[in-house]
Amino acid sequence: MIHCPKFLGNFLKRKQSRLDKNFKKFRTRPAENGRQYRDWDILFNFMEYKKYRVRTPIKSFRDLEVYRQTTLLSSEVFQFVSMIKKNKKEKALLEEFKILYSQSKIVPKLIAESYGDKFSDKDMAMAKLEHSMRVISNIVAKIDFIVAVLKDKEFKESLNKILAKYQTQRVKINNLRRAWSRVYEAR
Repeated sequence: MIHCPKFLGNFLKRKQSRLDKNFKKFRTRPAENGRQYRDWDILFNFMEYKKYRVRTPIKSFRDLEVYRQTTLLSSEVFQFVSMIKKNKKEKALLEEFKILYSQSKIVPKLIAESYGDKFSDKDMAMAKLEHSMRVISNIVAKIDFIVAVLKDKEFKESLNKILAKYQTQRVKINNLRRAWSRVYEAR
């Protein structure tokens, strides 16, 4: 059996015969451990990323993907605030959305500040990234509370989408923090 990279998993194992037809041009060669590798296996193994990497040159904090995405998420939360204002029945829910919006505005600000501080005070920059992750955790908790209170299914679905996006951004901020710490360890 031919070794398949981890990230391709069972899909390639099931489609092995079709792959053999498509990749006949790649030759088989022995490896150190006695397995047979194909050149395309080795090619795909280089595409498996285990560490966060910078995709494009970063010239300012506005080039950071996490800054752009959290700004967009903050604007989506603001749209909910305007939608709730139109519905005058739920004043308590409007207050919760205002709190959520104020928290969501803090995250891009902290990312921008941490980018500026990384040149002068690395510890403060890391602390601000960690603080932004804490704020995102608070936002996730607030969204969970609002989803539990809401009765409208459309609002619940759209808030759950925003919640998933915030969780993704939290992971990306953590990856950014680890990438910066690796860069500063090397210096």
